[in-house]
Amino acid sequence: MRKKYIDVLKAVAIFAVVFYHSGFLSFGYLGVDLFLVINGYLVTKSLENKLWANKKLKCTREVQEENDCFKMGWRNYFDFEISRIIRLLPVLLVAGLICMIVGYWVMLPDDYENLSESVIATNFFSNNILAAITTKDYWAVSNDYKPLMHTWYVGIVMQFYIVYPILFFLACFDGKNPRRTLLVMISTLAVISLLVYFGTTDVAKRFYYLPSRFFEFAVGGIVALTWKPQEGDKIFQNWFVYVCYAFLLALMVVNKEFIPANLKLVAVVVLSVVLVMSSDILENKVTANGVFAKIGAASYSIFVWHQVLLAFYRYTVSSHFTVFSYLLFLVTVAILSWLTYQFIEQKSIEWLKVKRSKSLFYVVIIACFVTLNTFAIIIYYNAGVVRDIPELYVSKQNRHRGMHAEYCDRGYKFDKPFVTDKLHWYVIGNSYGRDFVNCILESSIADSVEVSYSTDHDYKNQDQRFKQADKVFISTLGLTEKLVTNIEIMCMANGLSIDNVIVVGEKDFGGSNGQIYMKRWRDDYFEQTTTVKDENQFIKQNHQFALKYGNRYLDLQSMVTDAEGRVRVFSPDHHFISADCKHFSKGGAVFYAQMIEWNKYMQ
Repeated sequence: MRKKYIDVLKAVAIFAVVFYHSGFLSFGYLGVDLFLVINGYLVTKSLENKLWANKKLKCTREVQEENDCFKMGWRNYFDFEISRIIRLLPVLLVAGLICMIVGYWVMLPDDYENLSESVIATNFFSNNILAAITTKDYWAVSNDYKPLMHTWYVGIVMQFYIVYPILFFLACFDGKNPRRTLLVMISTLAVISLLVYFGTTDVAKRFYYLPSRFFEFAVGGIVALTWKPQEGDKIFQNWFVYVCYAFLLALMVVNKEFIPANLKLVAVVVLSVVLVMSSDILENKVTANGVFAKIGAASYSIFVWHQVLLAFYRYTVSSHFTVFSYLLFLVTVAILSWLTYQFIEQKSIEWLKVKRSKSLFYVVIIACFVTLNTFAIIIYYNAGVVRDIPELYVSKQNRHRGMHAEYCDRGYKFDKPFVTDKLHWYVIGNSYGRDFVNCILESSIADSVEVSYSTDHDYKNQDQRFKQADKVFISTLGLTEKLVTNIEIMCMANGLSIDNVIVVGEKDFGGSNGQIYMKRWRDDYFEQTTTVKDENQFIKQNHQFALKYGNRYLDLQSMVTDAEGRVRVFSPDHHFISADCKHFSKGGAVFYAQMIEWNKYMQ
């Protein structure tokens, strides 16, 4: 029997997530952790019914050959996996198809290539792995413009569905008390997972991978295995449950970090357990409200669609919402979610109950899966290029896999010692450092200097380069005074005055060039300007560096910013200065190569 109070908890979670991605709740992402606990609880109860349906069966090694327990266990396992795939995949296929169609018309090549990669990863329930390898930081601003960035959650859930039932099967080998064995295994893995979560220093692994998230599912599973309430049983007092409910809401709604983020997550998990175990109290007209329960029941469709709409709005229209645009967003999410819930999620269940429609449904799903992934793979291997874009020096004739990274990554070729008698310029930094290398290579003095490049992690082992360098340029995303000081110490230790250390400022060209590209048919297309993302913080930091380092500071941002604080997007010869609003395109490197006064560094 479906519990309405559980569906209302799902509604609370999805509201928190939607408002977080909309920019209203700083900690609304904790709604995902509430989802994970509920998921573990519900899946465990489902597996008990599906895999251990025959309670009299004793799955010991001695009786396996007699009752074929082994084969039956795996058959139930695969039936469960198919049911989970059919539950999750159809909505993802529809969303992925719409993303690819819309992206074809509105996205620049690099973004469209990334979208096609995400579509493939999403369809194979592995977008969490892709995000951990590529984006790494869930809170990165660039994620706001990615329609499928949120499907990392679906990936980790499906991976849990693959691993978790195996524990039930293994516990079956304990013919005396399989439930106890299962409980021991889940509890042990939960403790290990919690240690991994707090023990790892890799933010991406902690956030995106199942080993560090398993404990959240597990606590829900432990509740399902140990909490078998009888009618009239009451574990918690009413006041305690409602206080926990209020505290859970406060953790997600209050935009102040009154406790550390990691402890907040654990608090959400603990409070979720209390609420899941309080059906006797929460199954009432308020906390089991019928309207909110229906929203919770459709939470998966809402989850899938909300980020798709948010990302495309931000990418094509504006990074900021008006009251009207936000209301329109909520209405559109509601309509799309209702349609997919009614005609995909619910109809899938109905079709699978009828033998004739079941086979046809499988054929349709497989055909859609193959078609969409084939389309996405073609786009991916063509680097997202579907038309000529002179603004980026891109044409359909020269498109090839990896073309967007080639220009920026030229800097890696210069990760080598100095070998000529030219002026020696040593550039240190991450991708911004490689940007600066390109500026030098595009400049009029390129033949007069020899460039050597190191990442901002490898420079400590390059004493010889410091000894040979005439100038050291520090150009890195995430510039800090500590990094500059460390490099200055290396310079002085190797006989180079800090007067020859040039600090290159960071640059920012707005949030999304998609908003610019959408107006490509307008007469004023190349006259468009933008604003810096997080403008106040960026300008303040840039000003502080300029004051501290004086003539040794190369302020790149001021070269493209007018008196009103507007930032130019195109160079005078009509090329994008940056394709991703962070790194230089070829047009940007050429433009800055002409703007920078190189002669002052040639002495």
